[in-house]
Amino acid sequence: MRTAMLTPAELGLAVVDEEAGRLVEQRIASAGVCGQPWLDSALAPLLARPGKRLRPALVFAAAACGSNQDFRALVDCAASVELMHLSSLIHDDLMDSAAMRSGMPTLHVSIGPDAAVLGGDHLFAVGGSLAAGVSQQAALAWHRGYADLCAGQIRETANRYRVDTTVGEYLAAINGKTAALMRTSCELGALCGGLDDSVVAALGRFGEAFGMVFQLVDDVMDIVSTEQLWRKPVQQDLANGVYSACVLMALGRPDSELHHLLAGDMSAEAIDRANRCAAAEGMRETLSLLERHVRMAETALDALPCSAASAHLLAAPRRYVAGVLERSVAPEHRELIRSSQRTTLISA
Repeated sequence: MRTAMLTPAELGLAVVDEEAGRLVEQRIASAGVCGQPWLDSALAPLLARPGKRLRPALVFAAAACGSNQDFRALVDCAASVELMHLSSLIHDDLMDSAAMRSGMPTLHVSIGPDAAVLGGDHLFAVGGSLAAGVSQQAALAWHRGYADLCAGQIRETANRYRVDTTVGEYLAAINGKTAALMRTSCELGALCGGLDDSVVAALGRFGEAFGMVFQLVDDVMDIVSTEQLWRKPVQQDLANGVYSACVLMALGRPDSELHHLLAGDMSAEAIDRANRCAAAEGMRETLSLLERHVRMAETALDALPCSAASAHLLAAPRRYVAGVLERSVAPEHRELIRSSQRTTLISA
């Protein structure tokens, strides 16, 4: 079965060729070595695990908008953002007490929580070193992304189990947790492509808006997809006290049943009922919010001259949303999604 989430190649964002992809993978693997066999043996499967590599693909896609690409810098920057992403997953899994990721035991399960903290910190450190080796501008962009990622995770943790969380607070959390790294990927690619500061900033805005789209879609799928369709666990957010857009939109209704459900014992049955309530009452507004960020991503690219590279980027967010909503929604939610799409104008 195909994975539900669109790959970079399907989005027109594949790394330029197989050789470039191979070099990025080699750079990730070699940079991730810490020299301690007990930790290296545990990190190796994570570093080599096949993944979408969306963030490295964004580095190459942004660089393709320029005419003066530094290939060696591109490989290092692509590896640096993936190392940041992988390290954040290690820490997320530890905080969420997740036992598995992509069919593999998580690091804190395989070698313990202390080692997981150290392994995640190590990958952050070497990712930052790769960016710093490219240029001062690349180092500043990378570390700003890292700081924003941490701030987003801190916000999300502070908001857990808070039924009075505002949509603005939720958006600020996912802006750091997810969007900042996609912004950083585009900024680094633009720098490696020899683009001027105004275009670097424009591509950064595109990456940030695309990141918001990416996380909003993920949050929606947690409610309306299945593990088989989405290829990752669903109905996890409510169980972990993370109230995403659909939930917050529904909680904005004083008469919503969610107020009662979230105040009670969150059994598996109650979680399922709460997710169905959130979908029914919050989906239309959530898809409207999603469409707004798709348009923000598209508008950000107005500053770029027309080219095949910028056209691929321009099409990616809307293609991603349309593809996921078409292929990954559980049958019982499809009519709700279709009716919400008609209202909010989300389309291919």
